[in-house]
Amino acid sequence: MLGAIGSVVGGIFGGPIGSALGGAVGGALEGGGNSQDSAKAEAFESALRSFAMQIANDGMADFDEVMAETEEDA
Repeated sequence: MLGAIGSVVGGIFGGPIGSALGGAVGGALEGGGNSQDSAKAEAFESALRSFAMQIANDGMADFDEVMAETEEDA
């Protein structure tokens, strides 16, 4: 089951990067990860956090734009 999560993560990114990340995440989740897998999992978590922050920032910018338009209409 946990190995499948690593496969999903790998599939999301695709290519060699996805394969490396999927293996790292799968290994870390299964508890059998070595220090290299741990470092890869941390790098993946950092990249995922950065990606999530970008999405949140884009959403907030869209919200601010809509609110500004609403204030102009009032």
